[in-house]
Amino acid sequence: MHDLDNRSARVRWVLFAVATVALAAMVVTCKSVTDNVLAPKETATDAANCVSDCAHAANDAKKEEQDRHVAAEHACGKADPKCHQDEAARHQAAMDQIEAQRKACQNNCHHQGGGKGGH
Repeated sequence: MHDLDNRSARVRWVLFAVATVALAAMVVTCKSVTDNVLAPKETATDAANCVSDCAHAANDAKKEEQDRHVAAEHACGKADPKCHQDEAARHQAAMDQIEAQRKACQNNCHHQGGGKGGH
């Protein structure tokens, strides 16, 4: 087999042609992405605002319930352990209900809009 002379014009031309075809093939298969990754996603912002609104409403409800609980405990007095037990159970049930409502509200935030959520 003959040794290829890298200095010959023919070899350089063939190598240039092969490199050009390979570059052209890569350019044709690559497509530019037009998505602006720095632009804010409004649906994500809306969902975040919704979740935040739910959390604020739950926190407000918990504060109100805590104030009711303290007032009820004071109203029970010191001599009525049954009243304190009943109030503690009522308070816990109310706090559990507020937390359940918060979770339901926040879960609803993720189902707003017309998207499929990746499905």
